[in-house]
Amino acid sequence: MTILSLPVDAPAPVAVRRRVSPTPSVDLSRMTRYRPGTYSHTVDTIVFTDGTSARTDLIRLNPNIEAYSLDFAGIAPSRPSRYRADTWSAVPHLQARAHEAEVDWILRNSFPTLSTTEISRRLRAAGYPLGNRNIAEHEAIAGTQAAIWRLTNGLELDDRPLNVPTRVVHGADAVSIEFDGERQLAGYAAVVTSSGEAVLTLQKSADGLAWEDVASSKVRVTGGVGEVRQVLGVGSTMSDSRHGRASHGYRHYRLVIDGAAAIGELSFQLHGSRVYRNAEPIVFLSDHLLTGARSARRLTVTPSLLAAAATVEDSIVGPLRLATTDSAAVRASDGHAVVDADGAEIIGPLQPGAEFFLRARPGAVAATLTVEVPGCAAGFGGRVITGVARDEVAGGYTPLALAVPAALVVEFDVEWSVEESAAL
Repeated sequence: MTILSLPVDAPAPVAVRRRVSPTPSVDLSRMTRYRPGTYSHTVDTIVFTDGTSARTDLIRLNPNIEAYSLDFAGIAPSRPSRYRADTWSAVPHLQARAHEAEVDWILRNSFPTLSTTEISRRLRAAGYPLGNRNIAEHEAIAGTQAAIWRLTNGLELDDRPLNVPTRVVHGADAVSIEFDGERQLAGYAAVVTSSGEAVLTLQKSADGLAWEDVASSKVRVTGGVGEVRQVLGVGSTMSDSRHGRASHGYRHYRLVIDGAAAIGELSFQLHGSRVYRNAEPIVFLSDHLLTGARSARRLTVTPSLLAAAATVEDSIVGPLRLATTDSAAVRASDGHAVVDADGAEIIGPLQPGAEFFLRARPGAVAATLTVEVPGCAAGFGGRVITGVARDEVAGGYTPLALAVPAALVVEFDVEWSVEESAAL
């Protein structure tokens, strides 16, 4: 007896191709950069660890587009120059620096996307000692630009505390201290262990050879362990002062011990100088942005459509899974629908890894799924829209990172085939 089976849909391979593009929230069809004129109130200067410095400011394109520099070595145009919106890969020197996710996070989480009030709140919440004041606009711009140049050009913002010595040598009767420059001290603190009475005296020296006592620096201690603090008089550690120029201190100091005592941890307060070569809020913001950007990099998932287990049965393609950093809306091309396992159409966004199906038009063998990742508050998964000079002669003009919110739109072209088989 011959048995003829009815045709059935066999498991079918499903192929997926991906296309990625950022979608800006504003019209970028016309952008012009003019020659810089009088410096605005948002200009600042930052210093790098190699001793070089740079002015910072927002780069303002007409009409009303703000941007940051993506290349420290870039040149500002000397005449009006038209810019076009492009992708990260359109900037030659960035192709070897895979930091787009980090720069995207920085742009979404700093000025001008966030107000200086919100940035200040976040810095305090992260533990930076900003105090009651808010970061100023010029400081927020400088800290943001410094963080971007760290990623795109490898430039290190100088964040070494000026009140920390570069060399400390503990001897039997003195502790020698050397700074990397001339410092005026406003005071010192020391952890002292003594078995009896002792006197501590701070001395200063221009060359580390000839020493002189610092006025009002003596501290008398008795037996035990404890911290002593001594405030120094104004000008007591000033080496010279010239009209119209900043006064200088000393490079070398030592804390002399007269008696049975030992010095442990030492710290110093500066007079007439900030803690860093750069303003503290700039240092705090740059560090905060780089820390957040690196975390974003670790957490960011490049959107992809997982279809390894997908089959086709009665025009239902699936199961499919969406790999994203955050929830995302999925739309199907005309005539197709995104449905759940029960066949109900899915209207809202899908969570990362959620299973779904594609209900295809009868007879169709292809569809396009569009996924929009809006760029969540944490700034994960977005793309940087760059600004590149259109002029052929302007190859050296600075490429820009536009401070423009952009949703990430990913299109997946899904193709499948249905094979019929008969068993006799």
